Amino acid sequence: MAAVKKLSVIEKLGFGMGDAACGIVYSSVTMFLTYFYTDIYGLSAAAVGVMFLVTRILDAVSDPLTGIVADRVKTRWGHFRPWLIWFAIPYAVLAVMTFTTPDFGHSGKLLYAYITYSLLMLCYTFINIPYCALGGVITSDDKDRLSAQSYRFTISSLAGLLVSVGTLWLVDYFGKEDLQAGYQATMAVMGVIAICMLVFCFCFTKERITAEDTRHVSVRSDLKNLLSNDQWRIVAIITFFSSMAGVMRSSATLYYATYLMLDKGQSLVSGTAMKSTFITTSVVGTIFGAMAAGYFARRFSTLTMFKNINLLLVLAGVVMFFVPPKFLPVIFPLYFIIGFLHQMYQPFKWNMMANAADYGEWKTGRRITGLSFSGNLFALKLGMAFAGALVGFSLGWFGYHAGAETQTALATTGIIGLLTVGPSISYLILYFLARFYKLDDATMKNIQHDLAKRSVEIAREQENEAGHMAPVMAVK
Repeated sequence: MAAVKKLSVIEKLGFGMGDAACGIVYSSVTMFLTYFYTDIYGLSAAAVGVMFLVTRILDAVSDPLTGIVADRVKTRWGHFRPWLIWFAIPYAVLAVMTFTTPDFGHSGKLLYAYITYSLLMLCYTFINIPYCALGGVITSDDKDRLSAQSYRFTISSLAGLLVSVGTLWLVDYFGKEDLQAGYQATMAVMGVIAICMLVFCFCFTKERITAEDTRHVSVRSDLKNLLSNDQWRIVAIITFFSSMAGVMRSSATLYYATYLMLDKGQSLVSGTAMKSTFITTSVVGTIFGAMAAGYFARRFSTLTMFKNINLLLVLAGVVMFFVPPKFLPVIFPLYFIIGFLHQMYQPFKWNMMANAADYGEWKTGRRITGLSFSGNLFALKLGMAFAGALVGFSLGWFGYHAGAETQTALATTGIIGLLTVGPSISYLILYFLARFYKLDDATMKNIQHDLAKRSVEIAREQENEAGHMAPVMAVK
């Protein structure tokens, strides 16, 4: 552990840019890709559900492997920062390819979707795993680290706002009547912005907490240490259900706005405005939620806040289920509140991951930051996989028909449930899981004190060893 150093505002901004770059494509995927595949690309909802389940599970397997490699790759810029530069351009190119619609016939198009989406998620892994691990090594100060996470999610939410406000308008602008070309050009714009953000993150952050050389330590030993960390296991399960809630709601949003909020015969322009405004309402809520997280974290117990926020999310989702979709004066404020609360607890969750890594070092004497965060990202990807598959399967089971002017009563109820009740169930599970998390503020203060003390003792031992070796070298 390095000496505690307070982070500057510019470094917190730089750190936040990294997640914004990841999120500008990730948000496009969660908000629009399911709808793009079913209503623009021409795949069935069931086929999309199977594809998301298969590809995201395979992608999730790559997360621990990436973390293991990142812990062992050492450059003059650190373990994690270089990955942001190495994969920035491939990430942008694959984003465009994923939203491209070649005329290959149904089987060929499905195969193309499998390949491009899988490669995009793999590239996302190569950037996001090291980036998330970076958040655990830029400082050892728990509150300062939480502040950096608050910056991260505020800036990431602003990027999400760019996606929610700009995507459908850019699709219309570039594509006119050709929505396929519109999505392709729009993702090219998003990709260029993502590259610039990743470069900014690389240039204005620094790795301060260093671990011992792990290149000659067995992977089996690292995995054993990780799995023996009871708090890491709790955080991983929390990450899974948090991902389930967010992806389920994001995937259902465009269906809800398109088929339940719009009136028959509404024009393309007014329809786009309604959908963009609805999506943006939640995203604006996430911006204020991320900003509020830092304020409340300085005044209240973060663990208590995490529990209470999830209970409020359960309540908001259940209430929204019973509100008619066209009752806009209530629907819009509710969706704002849900976005606010969901993003407000995100910095707490990601700080839990960093705390679990510190706890693992305190418990075992070994720091495996990359593997610890990649294990949590593995859980996140599994949550994405099951949520994406659940949305696709549910739409098929409820009798959803792409492009239909009206949906059946069962399909309508299913879409509403996917947006509201489904995520609420996940939030309720998160509340109960948090009861098993024991790394509260007081506990983390003691752990940080012990780790800092160990660091001083190790430094003294190394100085003593160097002092003993000097006379020997002089005699020789």
